[in-house]
Amino acid sequence: MTPVTQRPSDTPDAGTSAADTPDPDSPTAPAEDAGAAGGKAGSRRIFRGRRRAWLLAGLALVVALVVAGATVPINKVIQAPGPTWNVLADTSDGADQDLLTVTGTDTYDTTGALRMTTVSVSGCPGYPVTFFMLVDAWLSSDKTVLDRDQVCPESLTAEQVEEVNQAQMTSSQDAAVVAALMETGQASRMILTIAGTADEQAGVGVQAGDVLESITTADGETTTITSYPQLRELMTTIPPGTPLTLWVDRDGTDVDVELTTIDPQDADGDGEPDSEGSLLGLSLSARADSDVEASFGLSDVGGPSAGTIFALGIIDEITPGDLTGGKDIAGTGTIAVDGTVGAIGGIKQKMAGAQQDGSNYFLAPAANCNEVVGNVPDGLEVYAVGTLHEAVRAVEAIADDDTSDLLTCEAVLAGD
Repeated sequence: MTPVTQRPSDTPDAGTSAADTPDPDSPTAPAEDAGAAGGKAGSRRIFRGRRRAWLLAGLALVVALVVAGATVPINKVIQAPGPTWNVLADTSDGADQDLLTVTGTDTYDTTGALRMTTVSVSGCPGYPVTFFMLVDAWLSSDKTVLDRDQVCPESLTAEQVEEVNQAQMTSSQDAAVVAALMETGQASRMILTIAGTADEQAGVGVQAGDVLESITTADGETTTITSYPQLRELMTTIPPGTPLTLWVDRDGTDVDVELTTIDPQDADGDGEPDSEGSLLGLSLSARADSDVEASFGLSDVGGPSAGTIFALGIIDEITPGDLTGGKDIAGTGTIAVDGTVGAIGGIKQKMAGAQQDGSNYFLAPAANCNEVVGNVPDGLEVYAVGTLHEAVRAVEAIADDDTSDLLTCEAVLAGD
């Protein structure tokens, strides 16, 4: 009998029924085993955790940048329009105090306004500048960003900056008085007092407080000194190294002092002297030979740039009539005892401040005209002046509504 070999059956093994075999297409069948399902769920939890961590880190970075941008000081200075003051205002106009007080001569009622203008400065000691403030300044047409060393070097403390500003303000006021009295004829002579000497003239025999009376050259010609401009003109005719005899009043006694003139300074370092002739090498202060005195009630403002407006205010006070004609006129510019109007900083901000406070007219130093053109606010008429005499004539023309002959900055730059 032939043996029968049993082949493996395609049917399930014993003990296993067809019903027990998992059907992957069955809706009730598990799609994957438990280990695979747990792994994917864990991956999703890890991803969500990492995403949350990145979001928190990004938020923390944004907060840190905002805090830094609002608090960390930056070594820049921002100039913005500052307040203006009408130097003609007094308590009868509602001012807290008389801004200008003149004594020693007759004074007259004034109307209108002569506004001194200022610049608000951030970035000097005590007034830090932050990144967000810089962004605001960059986006503003009325603000300017400068390197700090151009305004208040880091070597100076807040107290030193304040001392310098107040000293400049006092000097400006003193010069304004002299210039105004000379312009109006209420003084005919300047008294020049020696305050110190240059290093080259140490030991020549002058003393602080000596009043310069006259100068005698080697040929015996004597010139009586009556004003600083006259002295300066004289010195342009005397070469460096010239021996001179100075006659000074020392506590009521005439004293002669011998000295030799020195080379003019080269302040800009271009190898050329700043002036012709020579220098005495003496530091001089000037005051008018007059009993008229003026004081200004501004204690929280510093710098030299209000000198021209101070001088105009004094002139309006001590001369009959109404200089401004009731007009609101603002301006700026340093003033020298000889009446020269000098350049200032922040002219753009000062024009903006004047316009914001209601001025229709503005007097600008001719030396600032390159910064004036292109930056004049709408509605503000700007005229250039180089001397106190020109400033007086400009105010009179504005008062008379006849400004056709006044010099504009466009004309100055064109060389007209």
